[in-house]
Amino acid sequence: MRVTVTVDEQGRLILPPEVAQQLQVWQHLVIDLLLEGGPFTRFVGTLPPLEEDSATYYRRERGHKE
Repeated sequence: MRVTVTVDEQGRLILPPEVAQQLQVWQHLVIDLLLEGGPFTRFVGTLPPLEEDSATYYRRERGHKE
């Protein structure tokens, strides 16, 4: 099923009423988003992968010794 939702000013998703009526209270939904095309995702996509885990990388960048 494909559903079009709206995002309100507070970042909440608003489902069409006919879809919302079919859901149970606290039912979880999985929503796949394609955020391609935004400036941030285009920038991140051009970065090379880190050669180490991110925590180690940022500790080293801040001058902490291992």
